[in-house]
Amino acid sequence: MGQQLVQMVDTFMVGCLGTVQLAAISFASALTYNALVIGMGIALALTPLVGQNYAKNNKEAITNLFQNSLSLNTILAICLVSILLLLLPFLHLFGQPMEVVNECKSYYVIVALSFIPMLWFLTFKQLLEGIDNTKVAMIITISANILNIFLNWVFIYGKLGCPAMGVFGAGLSTFISRVLSPIAFLIFIYTSKKYKGYIRNFRIKRFSVYMHKCLLRIGIPIAGQMFIEFFSLFGITIMMGLVSTAALASYQIINTMISTSFLAASGICSATTVLVSHAYGCGNLNEIKKHFYTGWKMVLLIMGTVGIIFIAFGKYIAMCFSTDEEVIRIATSLFIVAGIFQLIDGTQVSGLAGLRGINDVAKPMLYAVIAYLFVALPCAYICGFVIKLPYWSIFAGFMFGLITAGILYHTRFHKTLKKHFNNNHSQVVNK
Repeated sequence: MGQQLVQMVDTFMVGCLGTVQLAAISFASALTYNALVIGMGIALALTPLVGQNYAKNNKEAITNLFQNSLSLNTILAICLVSILLLLLPFLHLFGQPMEVVNECKSYYVIVALSFIPMLWFLTFKQLLEGIDNTKVAMIITISANILNIFLNWVFIYGKLGCPAMGVFGAGLSTFISRVLSPIAFLIFIYTSKKYKGYIRNFRIKRFSVYMHKCLLRIGIPIAGQMFIEFFSLFGITIMMGLVSTAALASYQIINTMISTSFLAASGICSATTVLVSHAYGCGNLNEIKKHFYTGWKMVLLIMGTVGIIFIAFGKYIAMCFSTDEEVIRIATSLFIVAGIFQLIDGTQVSGLAGLRGINDVAKPMLYAVIAYLFVALPCAYICGFVIKLPYWSIFAGFMFGLITAGILYHTRFHKTLKKHFNNNHSQVVNK
């Protein structure tokens, strides 16, 4: 949640400047986040691999994985930043209002540049998650958020003698907080007796093309699945922008809130992935099932509670982000849809967590293509622009894709487990 709170704070504090500024943040965030999830997906490959080697007490393999993941993520971050900067002159081609496009450019550039330190931070985070330490990442993230809030206040509104920078000030705050986060992580690991060996044992000879390929073999399907899901949400952003600037600004509020609740659920799912990977490394079917079902139940509890809050208090949440009556009215309707959305989203991400824990990542990417590109986006477009239902139907149409994804992921998880352990049992009997 702490990672997403950076965007929430930016949205909240920029929303006070006006509807155009809020819409600009929405458009820039949607574009940059779609690129960032590619890097996040590659970084996530480290956790299950570290988890399985941690269960076997193979520290040498963990060091190799960490060092090669860090180099791979650095190369990837540079590539993503370059692509985003090359895309800058063509932002107007997405059909958004020109005042929104012009306003978003400075924020877009500075947030894109923050990808390099962000992926360094994620590499450190995924390493420690794989070996059962999640507290350090939480403390660093919360500290970075506190700094981001303070710097937003200074840079956006021009406090303490600093000129008011508006939208660019929000981006600059994000950049600074993301630079300091991996530095804090590096200091912690380097000075820790328990973890310092993973950095101090770095050697040139450990860099391996083979190891990069192993990480990419797991990471690319995860990145592909995440990119497809967030790309489809970007499609919803574009559709909302075609309706009106107020609809786009409203959707940014909704997207910020559902992204925050999604990442809260993802925290539980990260724990599920780690614990399932440990049990999978030891070949314990009962433990895999126990961790998977416990994680799913916890996610449903969190998402169900958040859904009730969205439905009951959506109007008041929207009022915290904007004073525009039209934006608040549209957002209130969207929050009702978002409330129903929560349980479905929690179910599909729980299925993914289990699959990642057992290194099953190729088929989920294919399922994501089916669910989001062939179900979610067409349903959203048909509801909003063919049948011409109210604007909330665009967002509601997206849920058909989530339902499809949830069914496919859970079915795949159970079939894969059954097949794997039946094969292992047969091999034991034959021996």
